[in-house]
Amino acid sequence: MKKISTELLLIAVGAFAFALGINVFVIPHGLGEGGVVGVTVILYYVLHWSPGLTGLVINLALVAVGYKLLSRKTIAYTIVAVSFHSLLLHLTEHWRIASSDLMVNAIFGGAMIGLGIGLIIRAGGTTAGTVIIAQLMHKFWGWKVSYALLLCDALVAISSYFIIGIEKLMFTIIMLVVATKVIDMLTADQSTSKSVTVMPRNRDEAA
Repeated sequence: MKKISTELLLIAVGAFAFALGINVFVIPHGLGEGGVVGVTVILYYVLHWSPGLTGLVINLALVAVGYKLLSRKTIAYTIVAVSFHSLLLHLTEHWRIASSDLMVNAIFGGAMIGLGIGLIIRAGGTTAGTVIIAQLMHKFWGWKVSYALLLCDALVAISSYFIIGIEKLMFTIIMLVVATKVIDMLTADQSTSKSVTVMPRNRDEAA
């Protein structure tokens, strides 16, 4: 019970850090992001849709699609992480800091996002979206989760070029690299067994 409480606390802290990274450093300065969050940021810029709400809908849909590929614990923790993140995105929507330096915001935004995702992964959950894909690449191909996530996120971030322009896209890529390094530091000592376990529900399905 104590272990579960600690893991849920890590998920809550991670979701908070992730939300701060988006609301304090990304959106106010017109930067992009990767993965599902990157898609929700683009939708916010273009249609002014709430990143918290759209992210919740998209991520829960992806969890449903990947339900049979993930352990029950990972599914449960992922739903908790996605729900916390969406709620905290809403609650911190108007939080700001007085900094207009894009490099500073890219570095600190990347650090906060990497801290958030890294803590959630350490606790045994994911933030759904491309994190699930990255975990599958780790399971089947042996890729580091952080670098698989960077590849997936970079593809989404690059698509934001037409919305944010080339300069802010370059700062976005710097932010993603910083986030990757932080995630790598937080998850470096984890073995495959400590990260997301991708397995059949029972032995009959493995046959």
